[in-house]
Amino acid sequence: MEERNGRKFSRVNIQWAVRLDFGVVEYKQFVKNASLGGIYVEGNFQQVIGDVCIISLKQSGLFAEEAIHAVGSIIRISEHGVAIEFISMKLDSFFFLQATLFCKAINPVLLGREFVFNNIFDLEDDLVLFEPFHMDFQTMKQVQNLLLRHALS
Repeated sequence: MEERNGRKFSRVNIQWAVRLDFGVVEYKQFVKNASLGGIYVEGNFQQVIGDVCIISLKQSGLFAEEAIHAVGSIIRISEHGVAIEFISMKLDSFFFLQATLFCKAINPVLLGREFVFNNIFDLEDDLVLFEPFHMDFQTMKQVQNLLLRHALS
């Protein structure tokens, strides 16, 4: 089922394994729903709104490597989980996210319209930047590189 509730993007119910790396703590949970702008992850978290993390998503049933890598920030905390808004991701991750959501959506035409009319994305080289966290390209690239380097160490 897709929900809008005044959001820019419809949520698509989806079951993905997710690893959230906040630097000092890491969580392995499951995504309840996703949109082109973020994800909702079920579980108990000891984080606060504004905390930034590296997101590594896997489709259920895939045990190899993660399908989507992104940087995100917590925008809402509930008793059942956290809502995380995407800050940036590589272009191939964004294409994979978009294609998967279109395939799983009840109304893929609506998702396509949201993508076109809610122009909140910028593209710099192979990096998709999300408007709410827009900062100059060099700063975003530095944040992305620092976070990815930390995750790989």
